[in-house]
Amino acid sequence: MLNASNIFTLLKSAEELLKSNNMSEPKTDAEVLLCYVLKIKRSRLFFNRELAVSVQQFNTYSRYISKRITGQPVAYILGKTEFMGLDFIVNENVLIPRQETELLTEEVINQIKINKYEKVLDMCTGSGCIAISVAKDSAVEITASDISDKAIKVAVENAVINNVADKINFIISDMFSNISEQKFDIIISNPPYVKEEEFEKLEKELQFEPKQALVAREEGLFFYKQIAEKSKNYLNQKGLIIVELNANIPDKITGIFTNKGYKKIKLIKDYAGLDRVLVLKNG
Repeated sequence: MLNASNIFTLLKSAEELLKSNNMSEPKTDAEVLLCYVLKIKRSRLFFNRELAVSVQQFNTYSRYISKRITGQPVAYILGKTEFMGLDFIVNENVLIPRQETELLTEEVINQIKINKYEKVLDMCTGSGCIAISVAKDSAVEITASDISDKAIKVAVENAVINNVADKINFIISDMFSNISEQKFDIIISNPPYVKEEEFEKLEKELQFEPKQALVAREEGLFFYKQIAEKSKNYLNQKGLIIVELNANIPDKITGIFTNKGYKKIKLIKDYAGLDRVLVLKNG
């Protein structure tokens, strides 16, 4: 039960409750949720630790902590998250953007600057975090697609929030099915890549995220095969494919593309030292 005598005791009791329910980052979660309720920055919590909270604030915070105990991610509880320094709406229709995906996004931005690319296709866009972050930083024409109409709706909202709606063409498409015959300089994708048996073993937080956006058939390789098989019809000569990897099978994924004539340019490791982003060149 939460202790509401002041901010400090409320935080400590929430942290203990989250810890006793095996939440991985109880202190961070308790602080982030309370800051949202109080509408203050985390840096200000310490200076306000002796202040009391209102009944309404306490009740809202208690509700958030109860949701978190079930495993519901903080980003879904708040309805938003941050990616590449930008704010994004997130809900159960889209994956929560991960820090590892920022590595992919940064690589795309760098390649655009180096090669002066002009046209980009972001497949399996989800919340739109990659396409929107690229649009904020680069003067390029971007097409962003997803099979889920609900995901596209979220992505469009995020583009409006971040003032790049006029720079991105959002399309509901099952991979390349609704992509018109045109050529892109870069094709980006963070596709579903979790094996079915891997999904069953994931922490309960991930069970709240859309399975369609996580799990792929054919041992997690289905969407990589789709991209490798069909992308030459949509990619300029010497254009790039940049994909996020299932770090458990990077060699298999690389082989799918090199067997179709793509040249591996680089593998980028994530913060855990795992192969996370693959960059390939056409031709």
